[in-house]
Amino acid sequence: MDLALSGTVAVVTGASKGIGLAITRALAAEGAFVVAGARSPGPELEELVRGGSVEAVSVDLSTPAGPAELVAAATARGSLGVVVNNVGAAHPRLTGFLDVTDADWITTMNLNLMSAVRTIRAALPPMIAAGRGSIVTTSSVNSFLPDPPSSTTAHPRRRSPTSRRRCRKRWGRWVFG
Repeated sequence: MDLALSGTVAVVTGASKGIGLAITRALAAEGAFVVAGARSPGPELEELVRGGSVEAVSVDLSTPAGPAELVAAATARGSLGVVVNNVGAAHPRLTGFLDVTDADWITTMNLNLMSAVRTIRAALPPMIAAGRGSIVTTSSVNSFLPDPPSSTTAHPRRRSPTSRRRCRKRWGRWVFG
């Protein structure tokens, strides 16, 4: 498939594993130079770096400065054409909703929401100046679930049979077994 990405600089957040790594591979295979952001690049991302079309940037995207640092690394490579916001995490807290602190909520929001907002904010000026660019933001089924997960929501088998049926109907058996 030719997506006409040859010579394009792309940013991918959460690029060290899973979907982010797959997106990084796909963009590089299509000819883009990918600046891949992750807290710690894993061996698979390092292998892509050795291929020459990927630069791994170790960055904490949950901080206010992290996304700007990642975008700056990309714009140093050329005109930024693609941004993929993929970073996100859900940390189970099995002691219950009432034990989830404000700090837990803020940590989750900084990584899952504010990292995308800050990355877009940093990427828009060079994209606007270039007169082009594409921004893609991914999400997961976790966006439909209470966060942070607690003992009453983290495992579907602990829910009542009625609750499990509602979840299956809404999100399908592939999520809730």
